[in-house]
Amino acid sequence: MGDRIMWSRQEDVERIWIYEGLEFSHRLVTKKRQGSSFSFHITTYTPGFDTMVEGDGIHEVVLYCLHGWSTQIVTATGEERTFKPGDAMYLPLNYSYRHIIGEAGLVVAVCASPGKE
Repeated sequence: MGDRIMWSRQEDVERIWIYEGLEFSHRLVTKKRQGSSFSFHITTYTPGFDTMVEGDGIHEVVLYCLHGWSTQIVTATGEERTFKPGDAMYLPLNYSYRHIIGEAGLVVAVCASPGKE
């Protein structure tokens, strides 16, 4: 782990496209940048993006909604939730859900362990 306090700004890190033109992330805290055992990102989705999201069996993830909203439908149970500002969502190592981004788009804070580069 890192051994000193460090700051990071979204404007100072690379924009990483997850899905070109639909979803991108700014990885603010990573092992490479700060020596962290987890990573912290800000991820932005465009309005109307509809995708399936699945766990990779490696990372635990927490999402926190900052702006906009989405509908999430859990594959295994059919449970449907509206994800809106102030909501947090824990994702275990293995999961699957449909993610439908609302008309205002969506901006989320993401923490992953172990960290993603």
